[in-house]
Amino acid sequence: MARQPIAITSDYDYTVEKVPVFTPEGKNTGSFMTRRVDDGRILKVGVTKDYNVVNNRDVVDPVKQVLADLGLEATKETAYVMGGGARFKMRFEFKDTTVEIPKVGDTLGFRLDLDNSFNLMHRIRTIGGALRLVCTNGMTTLDREHGISCKHSNRFNVSNIVKAVKDSLDAFKNLGSKDNPFTLMASREVSQDQGLNILQSLTNKGTISEVRREGIARVWNDPSHNEDEGRNLYNLLNAVTQFTTHEVADTNFEMSERLNTNVTRLFSKAAKDETTLTGLWTPEENEVLTITE
Repeated sequence: MARQPIAITSDYDYTVEKVPVFTPEGKNTGSFMTRRVDDGRILKVGVTKDYNVVNNRDVVDPVKQVLADLGLEATKETAYVMGGGARFKMRFEFKDTTVEIPKVGDTLGFRLDLDNSFNLMHRIRTIGGALRLVCTNGMTTLDREHGISCKHSNRFNVSNIVKAVKDSLDAFKNLGSKDNPFTLMASREVSQDQGLNILQSLTNKGTISEVRREGIARVWNDPSHNEDEGRNLYNLLNAVTQFTTHEVADTNFEMSERLNTNVTRLFSKAAKDETTLTGLWTPEENEVLTITE
């Protein structure tokens, strides 16, 4: 039987502690683990003695203060607690902080993710993103993550938080340049069938499952917005982000984020490289293309 994923929750104000690990005989192993105080759930076994727990509240509060000091007022805040508390993301959306994408004709709002983890999956970081205002699709700017600290520490340097937020905002504003990846994608015309071939290619490569390919193909075949009736690589990306944002994220948030990032990176490369693009839309020999209405 397939393992059921642990439900995503929004209650992030729990306390995590680091405790020593003992053998069944009661001998101290010299290793440590992180655990939730409220329910005793073990989040990670094998953290070092130098690892310091930074609880979610201890990073959310200073980041909110920095945003306020920079004059950034979030129009929406959403908390995602994953893995039973092992991973946490706070997403800030700023629909009033916008950028116009040249040639595309889209207006994007700023989005900032704040990540924390207690299972060593990643450091405390901010990641800039974008929100397509016409349909609230989540999009990645392909900007690198900005670490607030090199490792978990009980003391934060406020200047590091300020720099991380400003760097994410600058990356978002750079989408207004004429050579941004979304404008380059929009300059690459893709026929209806070529778009379907690309989706099939993504399935063949294992980037998306067959079920998700069918869902994205339905959006591509019947666009929900006038802005997506054009046939180009950017419109195909919007079909992907619309499906993942509204059909996948509620039940598998991390999968949705991973798909968006991987496809955006691939399409960005294809927009710059003719060989990559041609390879994506060229059906494999003897491949039967399924067109989903």
